[in-house]
Amino acid sequence: MLIATSLIGVFPATAANQPTDKYTAFMENVLSVDIAKYDIELTSNFTNDILGRKITYMRYELISEQSNLGIIFSIEKGIITSCSVSLLDGKVLTTKQYSSQLAAVEGFLEKYQAYSEIDSNNLIAMLHNVDITKNSTITMENMKLTITNIFVGEISQTSLLWTQVANGADYNLFDVTFDKEKNFVTMGESRGVFIIGDTSVNISEAQAIDIALENLQFYSYEMPDGSVVKDFKVSRDAVVATLATYSGAYELRPYWDIRMFLDEVAPGNVLGITAFIWANTGEIIEYGNMATGGTYYPDNTIDNTNPTDNAIVSTPNSNVLIIGVTVGVIIAIIATSILVAKKKQK
Repeated sequence: MLIATSLIGVFPATAANQPTDKYTAFMENVLSVDIAKYDIELTSNFTNDILGRKITYMRYELISEQSNLGIIFSIEKGIITSCSVSLLDGKVLTTKQYSSQLAAVEGFLEKYQAYSEIDSNNLIAMLHNVDITKNSTITMENMKLTITNIFVGEISQTSLLWTQVANGADYNLFDVTFDKEKNFVTMGESRGVFIIGDTSVNISEAQAIDIALENLQFYSYEMPDGSVVKDFKVSRDAVVATLATYSGAYELRPYWDIRMFLDEVAPGNVLGITAFIWANTGEIIEYGNMATGGTYYPDNTIDNTNPTDNAIVSTPNSNVLIIGVTVGVIIAIIATSILVAKKKQK
């Protein structure tokens, strides 16, 4: 179920009339945006209700003579799980200036901790004496900090991802990105929304690959014309396995992400087949397609009328569906925002 509301309201940039909801408070107290200098408009409000998970997306536009910003929030279980800022025109007007990119990240985390009341001291501690302008991986007990510097267009950005490591699997906790001008770009929060469940990895990489290949014979997908594609040929040398984590009912558990590249491209430009397998039990979560152009057929099935001992009826991968809808909604919001911004500039 998708509920959408747009053009909620316009708030003039005067101290007496500034909105006081938690999201504009986040802009002011965590992002250090000088909201008194902006007219603030809530332009979009979407709620996804998918398989029991309700995720709300809100987009604000902040307009002043000096700059124009787009700020998007996602909220789940009452917690801001992501926030992103896009600079549409000018530069961000802030109430706080930092001496360095590292100081900006540390300052953000301190303010975020005070705002969210989620303990981030362990995240901050891992930043001590770190050069975040260089790609690196830092470990402290069972915590890992991965620092990645990339260019988005001509702008250099630094992303920091904190994870908890258990039995070789990374459980994402928090991430944040700042650009080289010390501007906040985006953040993602998993703490308080997900819990870490059974972290045991009883199925080895080789065993997971065996399960995926043995059960590939029962997998098929249907083309738009009704024809069924099956009997895929895969060489074991063309299989890649990655240990990852997946959330079912808000509980994070390890699974094997198996990518099986086909000997020949199948109908629908399908280059390979994926298999997701629980790392603790060996149960199959789901099979799917890898295709150029993003082709995906929702009627993918695995026939378990004659399964092997390791085969278990595939269950819907709710996380894949939610991620797909999430990305689609965010892209739609951003695209609409850009069009609105261009019209206003004209």
